[in-house]
Amino acid sequence: MRISPLLLLLFTAPLLHAKGTLDVYWVDVEGGAATLVVTPAGESLLVDTGNPGTRDAGRIHEVATKVAGLKKIDHLITT
Repeated sequence: MRISPLLLLLFTAPLLHAKGTLDVYWVDVEGGAATLVVTPAGESLLVDTGNPGTRDAGRIHEVATKVAGLKKIDHLITT
């Protein structure tokens, strides 16, 4: 059975596009830890932000904007 090159291209073309990665960043915030997850679709989730009063929010901001390249954090989970 012969497979048409056009048909083969039609079904394999999506595989040629590079898929993104799931990126996980762990941030020491001087009073706990924060975990930033960025999905291949670019959606972000921040889990915890450190202890109130002792956390260094600037560290989270730096990782989110400069390292991960985010303009906003989409979701926040605190425990």
